[in-house]
Amino acid sequence: MSALHWSRYREQGFYLGIKFLFLLHHRLGPIAFKIAVYPVVLCYFLKNGAGRRSIVEYLQRFSARYPESGIRADWYTAFRIFLNFADSAREKLEAWFVGIPRSCMNFPNQQDLHRLGQEGRGGILIGSHLGNLEVCRALGSFHSSMKVNVLVHTKHAKKFNRMMKMLNPSSQLRLTQVTEISPALAMQLSESVERGEFVVIVGDRTPVNSVGRTCAAEFLGREAAFPQGPYILGALLRCPVYTLFCLRSDSGYDIYFEKLCDKVVMQRGNREGHIRELIALYAERLEHYCSKAPLQWYNFYPFWNQAL
Repeated sequence: MSALHWSRYREQGFYLGIKFLFLLHHRLGPIAFKIAVYPVVLCYFLKNGAGRRSIVEYLQRFSARYPESGIRADWYTAFRIFLNFADSAREKLEAWFVGIPRSCMNFPNQQDLHRLGQEGRGGILIGSHLGNLEVCRALGSFHSSMKVNVLVHTKHAKKFNRMMKMLNPSSQLRLTQVTEISPALAMQLSESVERGEFVVIVGDRTPVNSVGRTCAAEFLGREAAFPQGPYILGALLRCPVYTLFCLRSDSGYDIYFEKLCDKVVMQRGNREGHIRELIALYAERLEHYCSKAPLQWYNFYPFWNQAL
C-alpha cells in the first residue's frame, strides 16, 4: 500500500515564517536565528513522526548502500538532518533576497553557463531537494541578464514574488505556482526559453495531480517513483535539459551543472523510452551527489512508497 502523497504532508515553510526568519536573521544576526530555530526544530522533530521515520528509512538505505561512509541510521543523525534543513532556510533567504557572494560559491564549470547566457540560449534545469537548490536559483549573480523561472508547488508563489521585488528589486527570479503542465503554461515557458531564459524544476517529487506520470528508477538500492514532468516539458520546449545540484561545504557552496541531454526524444510507439533513460540517469546523478552530502537530504516523507 502506498503512503500518502508527499503534497499531503505539512509544508516545511510558509510565507509569514519565511519573512519572520529573514527579519530575525538580518536585524538580530545569525546567533539569534540559531537560538530561535533550535527549540523549534526539536519540537517539530519530536512531533513529526512521519518525517522522522522517513529520514531514518533514508539513512538505513544510505548506510546499507555506502557502509564505508560511517553514517548511522539513528534518531540523532536524523535530527542533524532536521537541523541542517532549518539552517538551509537561512541560506534560502540569503540567496533570494540578499544574494550569495561569489567567493562563497565553488562553481567549476560556470563558464558553460556564461556561454549560454551570452548566446541567449535557455533550457531546463532539473534540481532536487538534496542540498540547497535556492542558492542555485540566484544564478543572476553569475550572469546579470540571466532570468530564471522556478516552477513550485507552493500556493505562496505570488506572495514570494512580491516580497522579492520589495526586498531585492533587481532580482531576476520569478516563481510560478504549478500543479501540472497545462498547454497555456507550456506556451508561456516556451516563449521564455526562446528569449534565453531558464526554467528550474525539481526532479525528485512526483506530480500532485497527474496520476501515473511517473517512472520507476533505482535509488539507493530500491526503485522509487520519479516524475516524467521535467522531461515531457523538455520535449515540448525542444530545448536542452541540465541537472543542477548545490551542496553545502566547509568553504561555502559547491554547484554542479551538467548537461543531461540536448533534447528529449519522444518516439511514436515508445513515447516513454527516452524519458525512462533520462530518469534513470537523473536518479544515478542524484545518488552520486547524495553520497557527497548524505546529511543534506530534505525529503521528509516516505520517498520509496510513492505510487507509480
